[in-house]
Amino acid sequence: MKDELSEHQLNLETQDLSDQEEDYERKKDELKSVQQFAVEVTLDPDTAHPNLILSGDGKQVHHGDVRKNLPYKPQRFHRCVNVLGKQSFSSGRFYFEVQVKGKTAWTLGVASESVDRKGQITLSPENGFWTLWLRNRDEYEAIDNPSVHLSLKNHPQVVGLFLNYEEGLVSFYDVNAADLLYSFTDCSFTEKLYPFFSPCTNDNGRNSAPLIISPVKHQLNLETQDLSDQKEDYERKKDELKSVQQFAVEVTLDPDTAHPSLILSGDGKQVHHGDVRKNLPYKPQRFHRCVNVLGKQSFSSGRFYFEVQVKGKTAWTLGVASESVDRKGQITLSPECGFWTTALSNGKEFVAVDEPTVCRLKSRPQKVGVFVDYEEGLVSFYDVNAADLLYSFTDCSFTEKLYPFFSPCTNDNGRNSAPLIICPVNSND
Repeated sequence: MKDELSEHQLNLETQDLSDQEEDYERKKDELKSVQQFAVEVTLDPDTAHPNLILSGDGKQVHHGDVRKNLPYKPQRFHRCVNVLGKQSFSSGRFYFEVQVKGKTAWTLGVASESVDRKGQITLSPENGFWTLWLRNRDEYEAIDNPSVHLSLKNHPQVVGLFLNYEEGLVSFYDVNAADLLYSFTDCSFTEKLYPFFSPCTNDNGRNSAPLIISPVKHQLNLETQDLSDQKEDYERKKDELKSVQQFAVEVTLDPDTAHPSLILSGDGKQVHHGDVRKNLPYKPQRFHRCVNVLGKQSFSSGRFYFEVQVKGKTAWTLGVASESVDRKGQITLSPECGFWTTALSNGKEFVAVDEPTVCRLKSRPQKVGVFVDYEEGLVSFYDVNAADLLYSFTDCSFTEKLYPFFSPCTNDNGRNSAPLIICPVNSND
């Protein structure tokens, strides 16, 4: 039974590991390409808030409990526990790295020379700050307009920051994983920029670890140990996916709900968009304007899981929907309207359709797993081949039957003609 279950739950062996290593090498090369612009950065004590404690070499900073009595200086931060680098940049490209290991909160980025240093600061590009922060140990956010919540796979231990002044680009990297965390693009820089640091308050010792400006290893030696860590992380993710795959259920498409332009296979396992709108009898359960279809099966308790192949598609939407959702008008996909979905558009833009919408910068899934725990109010989406958790809707309030929800989207003159395929969970990829 265990052997059957093991085969039932994700055979992602040699090929998937090879794909992961190839992707990792690509990301390493990208990081190396910006690490070549590494510059010397040291902290400027004349800008440091009076509660901050800087090391003698200007490479470390942490928050202290005692506010020092320092002479007034116009460049010093007065209310917010910030400090700038001594070095300024008004052209070209530069890169530096900061160790954030052991911290529960921090902010890093760059700031314009003219930023407010005396009042209560609002971090935003409009106010001259391009920053990324951590709060509450695991809440990462790029402080853009609007701010972007980052659902990261790992907790960065060292953050790399790259700036291209002429291109208006500020990018943040998880150095150990070689992951691009976020990029501010099309920025308008008109004055000197300074490296910006905030270790945040020490939170009664819980956030006492320092920010440390680290020497950059240009060749990114992340060999044996990092590959070992990646494999260990991959095994952990596989186990997590197996834990939800045990709740796999039979799902088939319900032709009575299918939009007239959709073409369903005879076994109810595949759907794609056709160019001809069929003349079908009116049914209250049929989607009229949007090219959607529901599963035949409904669920009002317990846990269930199913998988859908999305390979070859440039646009799709998957998830679950409440029984009472609107099926005749122009639909707004949101939890408030009874839809818990993820979607791909334009071949590369993957989003979780939450409030607000959450973007995930990840490789494109070929097969998506959908897991629901009705009582827990949880809907989770997985990239099955990578064993990655893509997104979770949490604390959902389910009050009626839920149905699997599918949209292959329009075929886009043949560019998106591949079908959505409901797959057996024990298939070998």
